[in-house]
Amino acid sequence: MTVDADRLRSLVDAPVVHRESVPSTNDLARAEGRAGSAHGTLVVADEQTAGRGRTGNAWASPPGGVWSSALVYPDFDASHVGRLTFAGGLAAAETVDAFGADARLKWPNDVVADARKLCGVLTEAVVDEVPVAGKPVDEVLPGTDPADAELSFAVLGVGVNAALDPGDLDVDRDVTTLRAEVGGADATEVAATLHERLLYWVDRVATDDGFAAALDAWRERSATLGERVRVETRDGETVVGEATGVTPRGALVVEAGDSRAEVTEGECSRLRRA
Repeated sequence: MTVDADRLRSLVDAPVVHRESVPSTNDLARAEGRAGSAHGTLVVADEQTAGRGRTGNAWASPPGGVWSSALVYPDFDASHVGRLTFAGGLAAAETVDAFGADARLKWPNDVVADARKLCGVLTEAVVDEVPVAGKPVDEVLPGTDPADAELSFAVLGVGVNAALDPGDLDVDRDVTTLRAEVGGADATEVAATLHERLLYWVDRVATDDGFAAALDAWRERSATLGERVRVETRDGETVVGEATGVTPRGALVVEAGDSRAEVTEGECSRLRRA
């Protein structure tokens, strides 16, 4: 079952752009942003042929999932872009909860059920006309002061494994779907609920108090904090220790003995206690 675009438009108070097949909904939403489309514009596709995750890994996106990207114009500067990943994760978790799944959040951007991936979030900001995906702005644009950089807009891409079976997803990791967890879910209703929760959390994290509330909500749902973890970064670094917290920029705090690391990106896996 794929999204019914006409019914979705009746449920969402924002422009909806629907395609049967696209390489990536984030790419299409970014084009909508460059064209000046409205805040909340929702791009949804029945399938993606080149979907991607936060570290550039392929994201399987066959018909039956909710493959969507929302265009947003956050009310803060580029130094706070990391807040949007928390907003996206919370929105996705609350969405699948609404359909009966028991969702938890795995740093940095996965929603899991029984430790199996159910949703993924990819935040892409456009800063000074340059796309910035999944990392702090000053790491992507060296020498840039994020507080002075212009945040043109951002795209929140969320993939929800909804009305399909885990075997339909050609991936090399443990995954699950709403169909497997709760017996089924209407993809159109999932998309509408997700859009509403996304806009709610994007608005909340615009203030310091709202972001503090988001961090508290994230911590309550965390499947990572308090666990012994290994994080493999794209630079080839391996960080091992106990995940003890997250920073306001979205970095995972990993402690081992007297050492303390703040990791801004990477693949995080849980380790057995020694």
